[in-house]
Amino acid sequence: MNFRMICAAVGLTALFATGVTAQERPNVLLIMTDNQSPNLLGAYGNRDIRTPNIDQLARDGLLFARAYATSGVCSPSRAVLMTGLIPSANGVHNGLPARYAVEDYAAIEEFRNLPQTLADAGYYTGLVGKYHLGRHEKPQLGFQWWTTSRGGHTSSFVDAQIFDNGETYNLLDREEHLTDFWSRRAVDFLAHYKKEEPAGGARRPFFLWLSYNGPYILPPTVNQPPVSRHADYYRNNVPTMPQNRVHPYMREWARNNTAPAPEPTEGGTYPWSAIDALNNKTAMINIAAEMTHVDEGIGTVLAALDELGLRDDTLVVFLADQGSSWGQLGMWGNSSWGEPEPAYNANMQVPLIFRHPGRIEAGATETAMVNQFDMLPTLLEYLGLGHLEIANSPGESFAPMLHGRDAAWEDEVFFEYISTRVIQTPQWKYTKRFLASPNELYDMTNDPGETINLVDNPAYADLVADLDARLVAFFSEHAEPTFDLWNGGTGKALVYYGRRNQKFRDAFPDWREPFVEKQAAFRDR
Repeated sequence: MNFRMICAAVGLTALFATGVTAQERPNVLLIMTDNQSPNLLGAYGNRDIRTPNIDQLARDGLLFARAYATSGVCSPSRAVLMTGLIPSANGVHNGLPARYAVEDYAAIEEFRNLPQTLADAGYYTGLVGKYHLGRHEKPQLGFQWWTTSRGGHTSSFVDAQIFDNGETYNLLDREEHLTDFWSRRAVDFLAHYKKEEPAGGARRPFFLWLSYNGPYILPPTVNQPPVSRHADYYRNNVPTMPQNRVHPYMREWARNNTAPAPEPTEGGTYPWSAIDALNNKTAMINIAAEMTHVDEGIGTVLAALDELGLRDDTLVVFLADQGSSWGQLGMWGNSSWGEPEPAYNANMQVPLIFRHPGRIEAGATETAMVNQFDMLPTLLEYLGLGHLEIANSPGESFAPMLHGRDAAWEDEVFFEYISTRVIQTPQWKYTKRFLASPNELYDMTNDPGETINLVDNPAYADLVADLDARLVAFFSEHAEPTFDLWNGGTGKALVYYGRRNQKFRDAFPDWREPFVEKQAAFRDR
């Protein structure tokens, strides 16, 4: 057992006995935003962007100041959240395609996952919003309510193909902003749940994954004229944004990637459209307006919880799939937007807030470093399902922290995105690359902006060796050989975008191309 496992075993006292019935468990509302760093929120210090509802959620609950995504791109980060497994164990290394030849393909269905586990435990389960883990036409992973859109890239907030409980239509025909649509359908889910609740009968809790596309902030969407009704305010009150020269990783990406973007962009390619977004008022107005739009939608959904009498029985969790730079260090976007793949805190850090009235202390802040792969064991423990095994997960439950109890905890997080892996402690951050360079070492205490790379400084050789050994040991323990890219493994559906997998073919002559195969779905019963 590693240190975290021992500490969790010693320090954890379950809130519920494992024999608790479904009727006694709280509802779960999991609200996720897309490509959003914490520093876009008032609760995390932003004074220019209006997010009153998320800020109130933080005042009513517990805010985690140092929560980290395990991967830097949408599909792998969502796969980690749902399974508790790292990308090198679940096989999802990059943003997945919008279409598949395999019928009903779901990329993580063979593993224990949050929606299927809760469905098997008696929850009424719903997805409203972005999915990006398989085919979109009909429900997957045990979801019973299914309102989603095709693909993962958001090219428009007003034009999207919708799959809504057996009905397919285009949002453009309804003249509704996508964020408003998701909020409205989430309220519909709650109203439907409340209406179907048996009078005086056995209560069935719900799990709703409300997965917004916003604020997104990636080009070409962010370079286009704003479509949010909040844009007028920000045209007159343009938020400040980092003013930095283009980072070398962005320049290298632009030099090596000349394929045109699927939609028209200012520079014609994704890299140049990202470079164009740097220090750009239109981009900043878009980011702020879409962030406030999401916040407004969250306020609508939380108000519906109150009106339906569901507030006290519902655990609300707010987080983002992964962070995204919007000018920090001269970078833009998530970890796929650079060469080599960036893994700065702007890419890794995410907001994380828990609210459960009467159960979680209001207005508290937790400073422990928690990883995305800790979320599934934490939620299962909190819901009285902590006895269920999550095979090969490095995750540990931080449920004691939700109850205000002290928990011995090793402040250490891990991250991976294809050729980049990271171990980070409160003081040190070591980034290692495979078939790419450079490696990096940052003193996060004295250089929180990650500007001075110490990896080749002889004075830190012993520290680098120690961090490297810990990083290697972690992935040796938790990676699955089939999907361990650094040791000849492959990925599901794709690895690099744009057929750029040649370096893996060169390194491993028998390398298997990314594949799509239907697997037997994991079930508890």
